Amino acid sequence: MNSTAFRTLLLVSTLAFAASFARAEKVIFISADGFRPDAVDVLGPTGAPTFHRIRTEGAYTSNARTDITYTITLPNHSCMVTSRGVIGKEGHNWISNTDPMLGQNLHRNHKGYVASFFDVAHDNGLRTALYASKSKFSLYDDSYSVKNGAADVTGEDNGKDKIDVFVENDDTSQLVDQLIATFKSDAADVTMLHLRDCDSAGHAEGWNLTPGTPYLQAAAKVDSMLGKLLDAINASPQIKDHTWVILTADHGGLTGTKGHGEHDERDNFTIPFYVWGPNVPAGTEL
Repeated sequence: MNSTAFRTLLLVSTLAFAASFARAEKVIFISADGFRPDAVDVLGPTGAPTFHRIRTEGAYTSNARTDITYTITLPNHSCMVTSRGVIGKEGHNWISNTDPMLGQNLHRNHKGYVASFFDVAHDNGLRTALYASKSKFSLYDDSYSVKNGAADVTGEDNGKDKIDVFVENDDTSQLVDQLIATFKSDAADVTMLHLRDCDSAGHAEGWNLTPGTPYLQAAAKVDSMLGKLLDAINASPQIKDHTWVILTADHGGLTGTKGHGEHDERDNFTIPFYVWGPNVPAGTEL
């Protein structure tokens, strides 16, 4: 499946909208930063049992796509959040990849309001959450805050703050535990979870898929955390059988390097796309 990251997140927006009519349904959208899809094949069923589980129980492709012009973190996550490409009149136009300066937000940069899937969910009365493992994701909490969010003109007024819960923690194991802790009582309806592990390993030691390398160890950790999340969903009666999990990435990384900036390199623009949950056709390769 040749899909851009923003088209991938169009699905999240659709699911969030659908959830407004089926209030029990929940969506957990996971971005595994810097995760190359071929890492799953190198690790195999033993090293990546959860990804292989989703291949059996859900739907997936190892051939999805980032935005066509950028293969870096904030531009592509902004594609995910807004369902827009990066450049052009209809793009979100965010090209910086550093922590935003005070007062910077997606709307000021675009010179007009840029709606997100958080808007769609929140304005339809759903609770939203963002669990991020990089400080630069404050861009989204600020862009969709009480100060900068749009007025809710859909049904009941649920306010301008489109992200009800924002958690930042660079320890991804703790971050996943913080999310799981909400499952028993106050789980959000639409949640975005960002896991930095593969990107951090790639920049530090290189995108090296040789067995035993730090990058593959990071990929295996992502698989383990994903497995813990799925098991926690199944162990929570409140959300079991009512939760979709979607996983993709913002970019890959070029073999033998510590970077991913060249947007025309296949290793950089090829990303995974996995879907697991009720009514997802089992064993489907997209």
